Amino acid sequence: MTDVFEALAAAPLRVRLGNYRVGAKYGFKWSVRGQSPMKQSTHVRIPKAAELIAELIRKQIVTGVLVEGVQLPSEAELIEQFGVSRPTLREAIRLLESESLVRVQRGAKGGTRICLPSDQAAGRSLGFLLQFKGATLAEVMEARAFIEPPLAGLLAGRATDKDIAALEAHLAREQEMLGDFENFGLATAEFHHLLVELAGNVALSVVVSMLDDIFLKHVARFVGRARKDQLELNERALANHRTLVKKIAARDARGAERAWAKHIKDATEIIVAELNGPTVLDLYY
Repeated sequence: MTDVFEALAAAPLRVRLGNYRVGAKYGFKWSVRGQSPMKQSTHVRIPKAAELIAELIRKQIVTGVLVEGVQLPSEAELIEQFGVSRPTLREAIRLLESESLVRVQRGAKGGTRICLPSDQAAGRSLGFLLQFKGATLAEVMEARAFIEPPLAGLLAGRATDKDIAALEAHLAREQEMLGDFENFGLATAEFHHLLVELAGNVALSVVVSMLDDIFLKHVARFVGRARKDQLELNERALANHRTLVKKIAARDARGAERAWAKHIKDATEIIVAELNGPTVLDLYY
């Protein structure tokens, strides 16, 4: 607990935001020389103390100062350290909890523990936004078609022997699950994730991971239809995956990109037609 206190205490509690500064007690004072407050813009939004506390703790998490599983000091201790009221501190914790950066446990042995940012949490937020916007499954698949084929080509140009071995090991798993329709569907989704991860572009990997929650839901619904030709479709998907891995192993970047673009196009046509082009909302409720 002392280490957590030291980490928070070491963080700067006085930060400059626009035309004002925030002190340790979060009182606001104008800091532009030669101007009176009345002459400055009245449209500047001053962050609430809770937002500033949340931002401070968020920064400590992202920079690795506060690691996963660490328990924050007690509510009373944090109130004293930040010089704020209980409602303000609780609002800050709620902000972090809504971002899945802390986990609050109630009861005598409870407390607030640090969680790391996750693809799943980001995916849920993206899913809710897409629901609100009325995005269709076809549009989600179209987004993947823009992102994944170039990454397949990128991987073909930089794959190591270890990367190729990982892909081939996954193909072996898919072969074993060929007749287990539900698990094979999940395995194909994992293959997409592995491909993007091995390509080495962190930003695009995160974007694709955020779409995975939606992708897995439509895979589950598609497999649940129990099509008579499901085994044939699984065999075709596995063949496409093998073709891609061969292109990557041969360092054929253009061939890998084309092969994966065709695979996603074919899969999109089959899945969207089977599910009658549902919106993302339809997949969540």
